[in-house]
Amino acid sequence: MESVLLLMTLLCLLTGIFRNSLAPGKYYPAVFAVVCALFVYFSGHYAVQINKLSVSRAFTDLGAMQNLNVLVTLHLLVTLGFAASLMRKTFGLKRNLFYRMLEYVPALLVFPALFYFYLVLLFSFAGISFTLLGILFSAVTLLLLGGGAYLLRAAVPETELRVELLLVAELLLFVLMVCSTVFHPSITLFSVPSAPDWKSLLYTAVTVAVLFASGYFRLFPRLKQLLRARKP
Repeated sequence: MESVLLLMTLLCLLTGIFRNSLAPGKYYPAVFAVVCALFVYFSGHYAVQINKLSVSRAFTDLGAMQNLNVLVTLHLLVTLGFAASLMRKTFGLKRNLFYRMLEYVPALLVFPALFYFYLVLLFSFAGISFTLLGILFSAVTLLLLGGGAYLLRAAVPETELRVELLLVAELLLFVLMVCSTVFHPSITLFSVPSAPDWKSLLYTAVTVAVLFASGYFRLFPRLKQLLRARKP
């Protein structure tokens, strides 16, 4: 479970870099990176008082993983709204206040990811002073989130491609979170012979069909108009 948590932490940091590179304005990525660096430095006092083993043991509880799954799902929904706002802005579509507000929402999962990674570093480099380690990790956080965002802007200037990278990383994080919850070691499966719940299956199929049809018939004409407008 510790390896899974570390992999999800790295994915959260990666999505934070992608999200920060798509932030509006020239100074937003730098400001967010400074806030994250200050968070790392001032959270050192609390990280020292927490045992990494107790944190890892807490996440072995199925209830804690389910709560974390809910947070990751909500974060994915906010990211989808953020991507939709950028796409509307890119294609010149009208955006209401809700979409414009989503553009300024930062990657909030970066903060717990930085805190957990700080715990890992504290117990991996026990011979280094806590203050020195906090300063070094704060500097690395500043360079990673700030410099990485500006470097990604320069390397990939297309907004659509960076949005695609962000969504791929977010979906990988979501799938990993779901798999770690479904295949949790505390879950015991019992094979109980029972008849299929045809009523629930029919209800699920109808719901998926209605949602797919509503999205298709609403978005497909707009996509055709956008494609025709972009043709020379």
